[in-house]
Amino acid sequence: MSVIEAVTMAAGLAYLVLLAWQARSGWSWCLALGLLLMVWLLAADSLLWLGLGLVAAALVLWQRGRPLPDLGEINSQWLRGRTRHLLLLCWGLVTAQYALHIWQLGQGMTPWLVRPDVVDGFLPIAGGLGLRAWFGQGLVDPHHPAATITVLALSLSALLLGRAFCAWFCPLGLVGEWLHCLRSRWITGEWLPPRWLDRLLRAQKFLVLGFLLFIIVLAVPSTALPGYFTSPYHQAADMKMGAFFFNLTLISGLCLGWVLLLTAVFRQGFCRYLCPYGAWLALLGLLTPLRIRRDPARCLRSAGHDCDKCSRACPSHIQVHQLIAVRNPECTSCLSCVAACPKRADALHLGSKTHRLAPNRLLGLLCLMLLVLPLLAYGLLDIWVSQTPLAVRAHLLQLLPQLTH
Repeated sequence: MSVIEAVTMAAGLAYLVLLAWQARSGWSWCLALGLLLMVWLLAADSLLWLGLGLVAAALVLWQRGRPLPDLGEINSQWLRGRTRHLLLLCWGLVTAQYALHIWQLGQGMTPWLVRPDVVDGFLPIAGGLGLRAWFGQGLVDPHHPAATITVLALSLSALLLGRAFCAWFCPLGLVGEWLHCLRSRWITGEWLPPRWLDRLLRAQKFLVLGFLLFIIVLAVPSTALPGYFTSPYHQAADMKMGAFFFNLTLISGLCLGWVLLLTAVFRQGFCRYLCPYGAWLALLGLLTPLRIRRDPARCLRSAGHDCDKCSRACPSHIQVHQLIAVRNPECTSCLSCVAACPKRADALHLGSKTHRLAPNRLLGLLCLMLLVLPLLAYGLLDIWVSQTPLAVRAHLLQLLPQLTH
């Protein structure tokens, strides 16, 4: 595990501790706080203690400059924006560290920095096969275990929170928004494809997902999984993925160009039309009881006002003002509609039929599943760090163009 991974996990735990502390009432907050601290004491090693120390130091400096805000009073869009920017910074550092690691490996040097295992999150096939082998055969993928944990954590988060990961955590979505804003500065206007074209474009991500599921579920027999995990191609899967985009061929160049075109032309173009993770989370999210819900009795439309601010604010172009509960698979629980509503949580909220989920608690649940779950896998199960020897990785890097399925 790298320092930046440790800091990110420690930041998630620190947020949960602050959330439990500020929400203290009765015995429940004591229990939550105690469980979080117990998880940390069981899982933490020297690197994670270093990460926690850096996070604690940052919070102390913040507190000296201004008081820490009440998490229950923070505007949802401010909270979401700061979370996304912080995680994008973390991913930027991870990318730089990984690129330096691979470059030095290719030059025959011993890398200064360890390989950040979180990059395996971009290997859905390796993660899916690892999850299948782990649950079906008790076999842990030794080369990309972080991919297995990432797919598991994302799937669990989708079953409870739908596509909230896309709106609150995903760095690619934020980069896509920046690219779209850049295009809008040069060529103004919000472009919406016709309904038939929108449906056709949205089908792309489900076709890609179907192809990935075919490979994960059917293409590799169960008896072949142990052999596949030891194959040179699988061991070098992360480097092959990087080479696909950074050593451009005609095919990969066309693929990258199509991704950039859709991302720049349409708002949330990549998330809406291309991301297979988004498609998977959308399907699992159909099972969640937590949805954006509108109370018609409290909505301004019940008083005769022609208000559709919630729909105009929705980045997924969902007609929220016409619905009672949003069951659209494109909803990412970004809460933009709630923030835009003149009556706010009185008329719109995220939750089940009986309970409401505040934005700070939504982020807390995401931290619990997407940061604390990998922490437990790393500390208690020793499933996170790749076991591929550095010498083997350096050798595979030299053979990369010849490695095939």
